[in-house]
Amino acid sequence: MDTLFFKTTSYARIAIRTLMFCSFTYATTANAQNMPDHPVSAMSVPTLEAQNVDPAPPSSTAAIDAVNDAGLNKAPAANKDWDIAVGGGMAIRPTYEGSDRYRVSPVPFFNVTYDDMISLGPNGLSAYWHHDNLRIGGGLTYDGGRKDSAGNGIFTQGDDRLKGLGDIDSALGLKAFASYDLEPLVLSASLTKFTGSQNDGVLVDIGASLPYKVTDAFMLTPHIGTTWANQSYMQTFFGVTPTQSADSRFSQFSAGSGFKDVGAGINANYRFDEHWFIGANADVKELTGDAAKSPISYSNTETTFMTMVGYHF
Repeated sequence: MDTLFFKTTSYARIAIRTLMFCSFTYATTANAQNMPDHPVSAMSVPTLEAQNVDPAPPSSTAAIDAVNDAGLNKAPAANKDWDIAVGGGMAIRPTYEGSDRYRVSPVPFFNVTYDDMISLGPNGLSAYWHHDNLRIGGGLTYDGGRKDSAGNGIFTQGDDRLKGLGDIDSALGLKAFASYDLEPLVLSASLTKFTGSQNDGVLVDIGASLPYKVTDAFMLTPHIGTTWANQSYMQTFFGVTPTQSADSRFSQFSAGSGFKDVGAGINANYRFDEHWFIGANADVKELTGDAAKSPISYSNTETTFMTMVGYHF
């Protein structure tokens, strides 16, 4: 336990120092160029505080939701009620959380926003309110579950090595989220309660991002985050019951609540004009706690990479 706490604390310290260094670099560069700390222009990409999505979505849709978190779903400077963006690309991600195998899958993307208060996209349906630098909201989200065989769905994870554990059905989730822009650092948090018959767990995500405007059309956003999960969620995705142990290759394991991962990554997005854009996202995540101890976790370190092209109407 002490070793695990030391590892988790070390990862957190490294991530925080990285953001602090980036924040110092950002401020120094902005002053050198006589730029405001939080520039906005007709070609800029909005930051996370302007998002209508919870900042750290469940891992099953992380590759897809990276586009939303990058802010590519927002209009450059249009003043209109409806805002629509569509796109697609490819993602490289683990076959399931804790896997050491990867697969390439297509990534569809869409986001529809009305009056900067209601949105429908990869994270689900959201309604939110904002005042100055604060944004709070809630809505519905979705987890695709997990197969005990090789999954080939866009939203579903799976691996043949999980045979005998049984499938985890998809689940609807109720979410609440908030973010605050400290300019330039953006802090965010979300809580998701799933309502499935198999997945009725709770996730709490805490994150921070540092949007950096390289040019009017190009933005980089490094980000860090951690996820806490309750006992129900951890047992569903990382535990092994006596029956599952008898039917599979894994030994019995009881998973308890706690922080299940820490991670860091970077978004890069570029606008060609007021309609076309491209984006990329790379993330590295380290499983912690009982997620790292679980016999189904072949690798505690996993990476996800996504790239896409989109069109804004």
